[in-house]
Amino acid sequence: MAMEHLGRPDRPIAPAPELLWLRKMIVERALKRGDYLLSGGVRSDYYIDKFLLFSDPYVLRRIARLFTGLIAETNPDVIGGTELGGVVIATAVSQLANLPMIAIRKQPKGYGAFANEYVEGVYEKGQHVLLLEDVVTNGRELLAATRRLEDLGLEVTPCAVISRGLAPVRALIQFSLPSESPRGN
Repeated sequence: MAMEHLGRPDRPIAPAPELLWLRKMIVERALKRGDYLLSGGVRSDYYIDKFLLFSDPYVLRRIARLFTGLIAETNPDVIGGTELGGVVIATAVSQLANLPMIAIRKQPKGYGAFANEYVEGVYEKGQHVLLLEDVVTNGRELLAATRRLEDLGLEVTPCAVISRGLAPVRALIQFSLPSESPRGN
């Protein structure tokens, strides 16, 4: 099992003991073995059910604290979260950092006062957003959300809690498991 931070090796996002704790929590509480279709359309023999982590207030707060170093490094004006799991972690990080939070939808809302908009919450052009995602495989949704925010004139630093190893984005940890059985391509 591989586990490392992504980004600058000389400046990890969080202290190594905390990353080891997160890896342990993933394995003990959120890791499911089986045959799963992931959001990116690929199949995997394991799934990380992040809501088994996020539903525990102690675990959620501790994960949110892992972003303290990244907040100090990037100095965002706003914390952003991608629908749905990213909004949960962004809300917790926003509360701890005392920064406003915005939510970025996968599809425009389509109703209400701001129909056809992807972003919920208050922001101003030129602000810096720390955009958080829960688990990424290929990063497609996180990168699409990044582009949507940049199109609105925001500066964006995208980051995930967990990367399954294929996403070109920073994450607290890279988490991958060997396949239980060999699969043909």
